Amino acid sequence: MRKWILTLCALATVFSLTACGQFLLLPFVWLSRPMPPESEAASESISSPQMDYTAYSIDLYFPAGFEQVDATGTGVDVFYQAPDGSNVNVITTKNNRPLASNVAMEDLVELLEQAFSDQFDEEVHLLDVKFETGTLGVCPYYRLDYSVIVTGTELYQTVISINADEAYTITYTDTTYGGWSEAFEQSIASITPVEK
Repeated sequence: MRKWILTLCALATVFSLTACGQFLLLPFVWLSRPMPPESEAASESISSPQMDYTAYSIDLYFPAGFEQVDATGTGVDVFYQAPDGSNVNVITTKNNRPLASNVAMEDLVELLEQAFSDQFDEEVHLLDVKFETGTLGVCPYYRLDYSVIVTGTELYQTVISINADEAYTITYTDTTYGGWSEAFEQSIASITPVEK
């Protein structure tokens, strides 16, 4: 199980390196906000104010049933995991990169396929790839959805990368053949830029 966690964290780091340019972990503050009555999901807010889209931090709810796990030494800032191994992780990096909305799907797919292939010593291809870019409020973002089969196990991942006061990469990994898709979509819908 620990190998899977480290592997998934390493792949999340690949996203961060690809979309965020130079990799640099920075200190940040997590603030809790009251959970909505219809959900037991955890909520966290990340902040470090500046100006323009950089004057915003990101707030989101983590799905109910996911517990925070110590991610020390993994390259991931925050790591939530379900008992089945599905997880949500957040990586923050210095916001000195091209805008997330300017990232090309082909570059991400190529880098991820190479990272998976290198990690698992087998040829790996991303399947059912979907990609979009845009703005969330004033914050540029991209979203990449795909499935992948590694060592005979199928994983579903959604990666959201957002430029705000920091560059945020939030990776949702479902090991249950889509069992968490609704909860993940609710968490993704909760991602909100919060002006500081």
